[in-house]
Amino acid sequence: MDLLVNKYSPQSINEVIGNTETLESLKCILENKNMPHLLFTGPPGTGKTTCAKLFAKNLIQQKEAILELNASDDRGIETIRTTIKDFSRKKVDSIFKIIILDECDSMTTQAQQAMRRVMEINSEECKFILVCNDFSKIFEPIQSRCAILKFDKVNLAVITKKLQEICTKENIPISEQGLKYIVELCDGDMRQSLNVLQPCINSPFEITEEYIIKLVGVPSPRLIGDVLDLLVNNKLEEALKAFDLIWEDRYDPEDLITSFFNVAKRKELYTIIKLVGLAHIRIVKGCSTKMVFYSLFYEIMNEKSKLS
Repeated sequence: MDLLVNKYSPQSINEVIGNTETLESLKCILENKNMPHLLFTGPPGTGKTTCAKLFAKNLIQQKEAILELNASDDRGIETIRTTIKDFSRKKVDSIFKIIILDECDSMTTQAQQAMRRVMEINSEECKFILVCNDFSKIFEPIQSRCAILKFDKVNLAVITKKLQEICTKENIPISEQGLKYIVELCDGDMRQSLNVLQPCINSPFEITEEYIIKLVGVPSPRLIGDVLDLLVNNKLEEALKAFDLIWEDRYDPEDLITSFFNVAKRKELYTIIKLVGLAHIRIVKGCSTKMVFYSLFYEIMNEKSKLS
């Protein structure tokens, strides 16, 4: 059985969903065949790597003129000194060669400095497509040599429509609420949405929101929303009791705080979003007890009293 992420992977740039302006910029470069070094940046699952591969394949038909590397695997200076330098000197029957370097924000500073020199020396015969989630981790002299194209999270309505088409083709019996939950859970990440949908293939029963919640092992947004609503309505004691029931299910604290963030964002509780973000930092640093959440709830109540 084919994985959905492979089966429904775009075969051309025209099939990529979302990020219309960025895709139009890529199409212009393809038409002109005048390629600068490119830096694709944005959250996971927004089509950066897929677009890089499709772009290179469209621009240059010769496979031997395209090198694909994942910097999280090959992040050191030796990769620059050997693999990339050797490829940049390689003679091919093409207008130029293309190096796709995925997750390049994981490269060491030394490796980035070495790569900058390769980009300078071989800029005419070898073009780079750098792909990253956080371009602030990319050496500034490298950024200045690239056209930076930003990929945003795909609109939830666009993802919903695409997933519905896939469910119809695959005969996946999913409820409207089940589909909505997947889309909200994955928050604009098409790849993650397909991965969540994967186990639902050949299901003999309707895929509901409750089923998805059990499948992925994250708390229900409805229950998280109930806690936040109680806090907003100054019902701290009831909020603590409601949270205790959620905590008993032993969710990962980081998943739990992420759920609070997503629900607060969806409810446009901007003051709460900031406080949740600070609590998230404490959890990431290793403080993963229930008291982090209790402290968060008291901070929310305190902030509300200031605004009253």
